[in-house]
Amino acid sequence: MGDWRPIWRFAFGVGLLTAACVTAKATMATELPVELELVLTADTSSSIRGSEFDLQIKGYADAFRDPGVISAITGLGGNGIAVAFVQWSATFQQIEAVGWTQVRTAEDAHRFAHAIERQARRFTGFGTATGSAMMHAAAMFENNGFAGKRQVIDISSDERSNQGRHPESARDLILDKGITINGLAVQDRSDYLIGYFEDHVIGGPGAFVLPVSGFPDFAEAIRRKLIREISDAPLARLGDFRRVE
Repeated sequence: MGDWRPIWRFAFGVGLLTAACVTAKATMATELPVELELVLTADTSSSIRGSEFDLQIKGYADAFRDPGVISAITGLGGNGIAVAFVQWSATFQQIEAVGWTQVRTAEDAHRFAHAIERQARRFTGFGTATGSAMMHAAAMFENNGFAGKRQVIDISSDERSNQGRHPESARDLILDKGITINGLAVQDRSDYLIGYFEDHVIGGPGAFVLPVSGFPDFAEAIRRKLIREISDAPLARLGDFRRVE
């Protein structure tokens, strides 16, 4: 009588391979297709006063109620976008304040705006770790339940990074994953922040940085920035953006 062990080993190996394929297909099947996966990040470090944080939150919430932003979302077709909102500060201080949400309709956008408004400030009195925030945002795309045609990180801050991973180092790793990084530079303390963003933060296909003179102008800047990111329209149609190739 022959030795059946090689046959059993082969059958067992085929069984494992089949199970792995089935698991992979099931995982793919659970990923919802969207046109864009977008991580919005808000700086809540010590340079951001309480009133400025409130203006940030109001700006993001108002943007998702704006007819232009809603039109950009609905104009993508039935799948819409997947979006999440992060607060960040020092090296190990990043939190997903509003989790991944599919936004396809005006009602979805209004619900997301309400979720943004309900969040409390999570960090105060700490440093600014821009590179660490970028890495945290990039990791959020993994196994998030969505499969987007584009993946974008939106970094908003009013000062240079002063601790944690250097933004340029983080950017290089993130770009290798095919993720685009855009910036919003609030220049209420430094006129040179936009150049810093261009040199060390933003990158990827169509990446851009939008300068803002101060937090009172934040809402309009966010509105225009979201329309640009969602619609992927040529920059010339949308006004004063700076971009890199």
